[in-house]
Amino acid sequence: MNAQRTNLQRGVRLPRTELLLATYRSSLFHTVQREQYELKMKLQQLQKMKEKLRNSPQDKVPFPMPEVPLVFRGHTQQGREMPKSLISTPKICYPLPGGSALVTFEDPSVAQQVLQLKEHKIDLEQCRLRVQVQPLELPMVTTIQVSSQMSSRRVLVSGFPPGLKLSEEELLDKLEIFFGKTRNGGGDVETRELLHGGVMLGFAKDEVAQNLCRIGQFTVPLGGQQLPLKVSPYVSGEIQKAEVRSQPVPQSVLVLNIPDVLEGPELHDLLEIHFQKPTRGGGEVEALTVVPPGERRLALFTAMESG
Repeated sequence: MNAQRTNLQRGVRLPRTELLLATYRSSLFHTVQREQYELKMKLQQLQKMKEKLRNSPQDKVPFPMPEVPLVFRGHTQQGREMPKSLISTPKICYPLPGGSALVTFEDPSVAQQVLQLKEHKIDLEQCRLRVQVQPLELPMVTTIQVSSQMSSRRVLVSGFPPGLKLSEEELLDKLEIFFGKTRNGGGDVETRELLHGGVMLGFAKDEVAQNLCRIGQFTVPLGGQQLPLKVSPYVSGEIQKAEVRSQPVPQSVLVLNIPDVLEGPELHDLLEIHFQKPTRGGGEVEALTVVPPGERRLALFTAMESG
């Protein structure tokens, strides 16, 4: 081609076919050069965006937690282990020491009447029990500060319909196969995790995640169906700060210093009879649990249903 160019520059007359071929090659050469330059500029732009994303400060997002009325329904569990999450679901475990009881009344005003007497005397056949009652307060998270950061190699796959008849492993395997294929815009999958409402996929290369997010919509064969799924950037969050305050439970009272004089079922019935008597300031008992001396339990408080 260089020789042909030299001939053209020297004014040598070429046959028409050779002239057209030389002109085509010259045009093709300049087109390839231009496309290479444009690709190089786009690559530099992507590298700058990647570096900016990596060095960008984490967003700290404070938001208030809604106030949720809590009630004890009589559910307890053995041991001292606390649940890993107290925030995502309105459930709180309260530790009950040995020699105590937790009483929940149908009417909160009954609990307030019971609390007017700090010490209650319960008559037995041969002795009298003296127990103390006190109000119950639960630690409630009121404000959470969360730092969030977008991952460069992870994506979130969402849009799964309810009732999809696939096990967790089957779902993850099929997604890894689909998004591991280059013809689908994917690549090597390094990590995968089933989340609430979606699946996280992590890839070996940044450009794979970026390309999938750019495409956004995919039709994936799952469970004998062609499902439209959405791929979006994966944002990870970490709790940086949490504010906690005590919230009273108006329907419940805590009974302490119960001596070891009766068996569990008998003591349970005795306490329920006592706290149901109007002469003791009591009323209808909704739930009652007794923890014998030497044992420990966790009382589970859940959100009160509206209506």
